[in-house]
Amino acid sequence: MEGLTAPPAWETKTQRTLDAVKAAMAGNTERVFTAHWTEHAVRDLLLDLVGDKCWYCETLILRADVNVDHFRPKSEVLDVPGHQGYWWLAYEVSNYRIACKHCNSGGARFDGVPEGRAKGSQFPLLAGTRARDPQDKLKLEQPLFLDPARRGDPELIGFDTSGHARRSHAPYSLAEAKGGVCRAEETIRILALNDSRIITQRSSLMREVTMLARLLGADPEVQQVINDKVGPEAPWSSAAATALALQRACDQHIAVPAQPSTGSAGTAAIDPNRSYVDLRDLLQHLNPDDLAAGIALTGAHNKKVHHAVLDSDGWINIGKRPYRNPTTAARAVSGNRQIDGWTFWRLTIAGVQQTLADFRAKHVPPNTPA
Repeated sequence: MEGLTAPPAWETKTQRTLDAVKAAMAGNTERVFTAHWTEHAVRDLLLDLVGDKCWYCETLILRADVNVDHFRPKSEVLDVPGHQGYWWLAYEVSNYRIACKHCNSGGARFDGVPEGRAKGSQFPLLAGTRARDPQDKLKLEQPLFLDPARRGDPELIGFDTSGHARRSHAPYSLAEAKGGVCRAEETIRILALNDSRIITQRSSLMREVTMLARLLGADPEVQQVINDKVGPEAPWSSAAATALALQRACDQHIAVPAQPSTGSAGTAAIDPNRSYVDLRDLLQHLNPDDLAAGIALTGAHNKKVHHAVLDSDGWINIGKRPYRNPTTAARAVSGNRQIDGWTFWRLTIAGVQQTLADFRAKHVPPNTPA
């Protein structure tokens, strides 16, 4: 997004509108944000970057309205009382992202059931000081959302061979550990990036790319087909690129990095940062037979008890949905956007019920992010 500027005539027009917004705020009257961002003068600049596809879920946007999303919401911030939105960024091209209707305003489905989630005016912070007026520094904010236009953020999303979006193997940041949340999993949950229909399409694409690379990759014409599928303008190109990288790794016999052991206590080093975000390093303190069968987790919210199962790989399974992070799992099942999954979920060990937070406190070494 650096260096992308709108035509002077568009900027002049939007400045007049922004001046009217500021005057309305000064007079305590209703603000009106004219939707200049829908005009071709600026929207086409964004579409030229990666084509007619959503920057969040990478689905092609065909025969439908292209939404220009404000990464930082312009008129309000959900769950932040009194915040008037990032109104001064309403006409900043650098704050725009191309989004499909489902990512922008909802409608995604899983197994036929509406997900009911979308970005909308949500803009939670992982850490830092939230900006409230033009004088505040945006660099002091650490957004929870992954930003498709920010260097490094897209690499935090990976894909398994069944087409599900997952967090990549990158280490958790200190801010994630302190907050006990995973940026990638929260982004996947809020944007419903594992909509059933997308999973099916991603999986089919990944199988196709794998087959082409394995059987016919040396053919120049086939290689061009592969290049087209992993190119930035192609739908779900990140998943296609993952499949291609996996196949090439297999062809070159590249060893997959070993995962931490989940054997008996004391046999595996605990990564404090990861242990404050997911459960994998703590599995060694659970009975292997219980894990093989699946350990029941329960959590109560608004007088309703929710159920999940912790498996031997450290996934928290809710129906057909697996989650690494307890907080994302709790928010997905309860609908509460601010709940802490570590205190929400409870498990029973040797007849004693305890929260995941209690369980973690007994086994994570001292001097860890708290």
